[in-house]
Amino acid sequence: MIAIVKAEEEHVTAIGKLWWEFMEIHQQADAIFTPREGAIPGFQENYLRRFMRSENGLVLVALDGEKVIGYSLSEIMGPSPGFKREEYGSIDQMAITADYRKKGIGEKMFAEIMKWFESRNIDRVEIQTASRNGMANSFWHKLGFEIFQYNLYKNIQLH
Repeated sequence: MIAIVKAEEEHVTAIGKLWWEFMEIHQQADAIFTPREGAIPGFQENYLRRFMRSENGLVLVALDGEKVIGYSLSEIMGPSPGFKREEYGSIDQMAITADYRKKGIGEKMFAEIMKWFESRNIDRVEIQTASRNGMANSFWHKLGFEIFQYNLYKNIQLH
């Protein structure tokens, strides 16, 4: 039985390994996402633990027994100082390890994230995905997310 629970310190190492797997998938979509060697401790200390310590952050893990098979990072953002935009939810990352994908675990984790946002009176949730990550885009569209903004880029040839 798969359980979705709030992450604890004991899960940090396993989340770091899943993050690396998550980055390798993104790297296949676009080389800009190639992680630096030795990046896992930096991710854990400067990013993951920030979410874990924040009252506006939520880190969940999917467990198969004691084994961490997925994680998510979500937080409450805003309000915007320049717009009539109030607080909103952001799902920063969600990853399920390869052997457990397409088994409903992501949907189960998403449901828990949504319960948390709703308990905090958040009525809008946003995500960002890489345009070339078809697997992620298909997943999020299936859950009802729509495109509302494009991030464009141009590589510059340096001489």
